[in-house]
Formats: sequence, structure tokens, C-alpha cells
Amino acid sequence: MSSIKFVPDEKHAVCKIGDNLLDAARRIGIEIIGPCGGKALCGKCIVKIVAGEGALNSPTDEEKLALSRKRISEGYRLSCRCEVIRYEDIVVYIPPETRASEYVLLVEGQLVRERHDPLLRDVKAVFSRRARKSIVENILTTYRNMNIVFSLQALRNISSLVQDFEKEATLVLHKKEVLDVKDDDNILGFAIDIGTTKLAGYLVDIPKGKILVTTSEINPQIVYGEDVVSRITYAINNGVGTLHRKIVDCINKMMEKACKSINLQVEDIYEIVAVGNSVMHHTLLGLDLKALAYFPYTPVIKEPIYLKASDLGFYANREAKLFLPPLVAGYIGSDVVADILAVEMHKVNSPSMLIDIGTNTEIVIGKDCRFFACSTASGPAFEGAHIKFGMRAAKGAIERVDISDYGDVRYTVIGGARPIGLTGSAVVDAIAGLHSSGILDYSGKLIKREDIKRLRVGEDGLLEFVIAYKDETAIGKDIVLTQKDVREVQLAKAAIKCGVSILMKKLGINEEDLDVIYVAGAFGFFLNPISAIRIGLLPKIDVGKIRIVGNTAGMGARAILLSEDMRKEAVELVERIEHVELAAEPDFQKEFMASMNIPKD
Repeated sequence: MSSIKFVPDEKHAVCKIGDNLLDAARRIGIEIIGPCGGKALCGKCIVKIVAGEGALNSPTDEEKLALSRKRISEGYRLSCRCEVIRYEDIVVYIPPETRASEYVLLVEGQLVRERHDPLLRDVKAVFSRRARKSIVENILTTYRNMNIVFSLQALRNISSLVQDFEKEATLVLHKKEVLDVKDDDNILGFAIDIGTTKLAGYLVDIPKGKILVTTSEINPQIVYGEDVVSRITYAINNGVGTLHRKIVDCINKMMEKACKSINLQVEDIYEIVAVGNSVMHHTLLGLDLKALAYFPYTPVIKEPIYLKASDLGFYANREAKLFLPPLVAGYIGSDVVADILAVEMHKVNSPSMLIDIGTNTEIVIGKDCRFFACSTASGPAFEGAHIKFGMRAAKGAIERVDISDYGDVRYTVIGGARPIGLTGSAVVDAIAGLHSSGILDYSGKLIKREDIKRLRVGEDGLLEFVIAYKDETAIGKDIVLTQKDVREVQLAKAAIKCGVSILMKKLGINEEDLDVIYVAGAFGFFLNPISAIRIGLLPKIDVGKIRIVGNTAGMGARAILLSEDMRKEAVELVERIEHVELAAEPDFQKEFMASMNIPKD
């Protein structure tokens, strides 16, 4: 076996021949970014071999494409392609830009209206050994109009509570079933938004309808690919079991962490509500993903589901319920339903649009209670993948860029640190600024100008623009936007604009007819709407009509947890949404090509 030491972490991994450095690092808890899922497509998982180079394979063709000859000669490799070929001690340095930094995870969002009619209720009851027939029958007589039934756990707790002749306690009811009988008032619920990238959780005091703790975690499935297609591929090749366990373990960790922070127990959680896209929904349930891999992308089940939480291995109360709201279609999940409910878009009669931009962008456009929805394969460019210096929102990431007519640059960095890369929102700002200053034409081509010092020829022979010079950065090299980066964003933008155009045609409306656009999700939270309009990412409407609403999926999940009526509305809403499969639309290719250019005005 080879011993691999990772610095500066000072952690060791034991590897056998054939193991790669990416997997070795992740096995011991070192998170190296890899948006492409270890396929050598993104060029992000760069490490430097400090010692033991002879124990590793020679640089592959993929590495030679991703890294310059100079960097390879200095010992830099793609960790996903760097494999152990002989047993020898190895030392590997992980640069800051390669490390999966602590991401800025969005948990807050807009919720138009609070409701409080939960299925979970607390009822006070007096238990007496003086009951004429049985203790339970005495309770049933008192609450005869409720038609309640008792779980085995509730019966056992009753037997232990009545040591005295009389004892007051709390019945924990879900619908008409008594889940538990306890001598405290801690009745909690947990709402969870299972995103492809992150999970946002909300620990809720059910009787009071109050959020006690919010918590978030990076989705641990990310090591198997940063997009749903990569995870479907992994599940087809390796089974869905690992992805299922990762999600359940992560949610258990979040619930335990949240409860511990306020000195409560996970056994006080009596209901969990989870929303997510269809892939996250299926992996949570441990369902085979093959049906979602091929057209027409049919989910195994899209109807709402009630389960016992313990059936999936959750560490909540043993009688706790799990509720999964309905899906819309193969790639339109319950998170979109939660988005719509949170902002009450389903109650707006005028033309409106909701968009959650990400690797898979969901778009819903509605008018007069009629909705069309689609999912666009916009790719991971907006989340930092396939962009030379792209990264997710984390400390050290440039989040805002302003470029003057003369090519001067101002930027802001998350956490006020020295920059290490660019967020998707910064890339959008940069492209909008370059276009406005005449450095980038409407076709997306960088234009050589002698008066712009930051514009230069890159290693690939194409023009690139310097956002931050190396003496400003934490990585010791210039952070640039390349011509290839611009093309990646154009492709992503075109996929989204194409989807918007097709849905608007279905409803018979134009951009100027839109009364409001709800921009949901983490990327949208950091997005500058003006820049987005300039490059054609969002429809050209009055900026005042654009509402950045944050994590409405999480807020919607919380609202569903606290309201039986919201659950009914979710089911009714899905029936009103018509799913559009873009690839099957006859105008798809035409609309996509027409959406590539940057608007001239």
C-alpha cells in the first residue's frame, strides 16, 4: 500500500494501485472541487505533487489539454487522473483554489403569507388509574369527537406515565393518530430543501409555528458529480444505494445538529417534510433512476407520499411521519411547487414568471391560473464549472464586477479576502460590462483593442480579459475571463432564453407582458438583474418588476409542514401545471440558435 500525505492538511490516506488522488482525498474528508464528477472535463481538481512522482502515472492527454506544459513540469496534475502505479510514499499539496471552500449557503427566502393549520397537534389529557374501564377508553370518551387511535409507542408511554393516580400529559396527534404521549411540550417538525448542491433545513416548533433553528450542508452526493445527470449515471453504474445513504445521513446530521444547538432531542421531531428535484426525490426514497435517464424521463411516482420516517432510517421519533409533496414531471420537482406556493404565484392572474437558475434551470410562466413549466439543461457554467477561474459562492470568490468604458475593473470579494476565483454572478457582470464597453461584440467575440491593457492573448491563442492581477489574488496568478468562458455562458444563457421564449409562445405573451419575474435560488440571490438583462439571461423588462426571492423552496417546505391546506394546494397546483419537454418542441433548435447572441441594445 502507498501512504499519501496531503498538505497543508497533514492528513494521510492509504491507497492501493489504481486509486486516484481525488478519491483518496475525499475518503479522508478532504473536499476537492470536481464539478464534472471526476471525468476530467472541468480542469478544477488541480493538485501539486511534492514527493513521490515516480509512484504515479504519467500525465494523461486530458491533463495536457487542461494544464499548460509549464504547470505540468512544476508538478501540477488533475487529481482525478493521477493514479498510483507503484507502492511508495507520496506527498500532495492542495492549492487554495482547488479546495472546496466553505460555501455561502442560502437558507432564507420570501414567504408571502404565514399559515398555521398543521397536521401535528398537541392535546392536553389527564390519565387516571381510577378509570372505570381502561385508561385509554377514558381518554377516548373525553375526546370522542376526534376519533383518535393510539400507536404502540403511545400506549407504552401511557403505561409508564400513570405511576401516580392521576397524571397530566401531552398527546402528540398526527391527523387522528396519537403518535406519542409525553410530559413535555416539545413537538418539533423539520422541513428540508434537498438541492443538488446544498441542503437547507428548518427546525420548527409546530404548536407555535416558529422556526427555532436553520441549518445547511453541502449535498454529500456532490462527490459523485455536481449535476443530476452525473448522479444518474453513477446510480445506473453503481446502484442508487450510496446516493440514498448520503442524503439520509446528511439530513440526520442536520437534525441532530439543530436539536443539540437548543438542547432538544431528535426524538422530539414528529414530522419531516422534504422537497427537491425529481432526482433528489428518487434518491431519498432509494428508487432506481433509470426511468429518469431516458426520454420521456418518467418518474417512478409523482404523487404526494406519506411514509414512516424510520422506514428511511431517519433519527427522528420512531413514530415520526415523512411527507413528500408531489412532483410535476421528470425534471420538475416538488421544489418548484414549493417555490410557487411560497411567493403565491398561483394566485397571480397577470403574466408572471418564476426561474431558478442552476445546472438544471427550472422555468414556470403563468397567466390566468394556467401554467407552463420546463427544465433547461443550462449546464454548470453559472455555478463555476467549465469557467477557467469559476467557483461557487465561497470566501475568496469575486461576486461583483464592474468594468468601465476604458476597461478599468472594480470588484467585490465574498468575505473581504484576496480573490481566488469568480462566481457565476461575477462572470455575468463581466460579460455585461465588456459588452457595454465595446470590448465584446453581440456575437460574444472579444475584440482586440490596443487601449485596453487588461485584454491580451491567452495560452490557447485566444483573447482573454484580466479581472484581477496576480499581485491582488491569493493564488499567485491572474484571474481572467477567457473567450471560452464567454462561449460557455452563451450556451447556458441560450438554453434558458430558449425555454423562456417557447413557454411565452405557449401562453401567447411577449417579454413586455410580464408583470413580475421571481428569481429564486442561490445563484439568483447573488445575480445583478441589470447584468442579467444586458446579456439576455432574463427578459428585458423594468428591473422594478424583478423580485429576488431567495430560497423559496425551503420556505415553501416549511409552509407545507405547518399547513394542511398548503398540502392540498400543492396537489391542486400540480394539476394546473403543463410540462413542456423542450427537446420535443419543433422550434427548439431555431429558438436556441436565436438565443445565443448578446442583445445589441
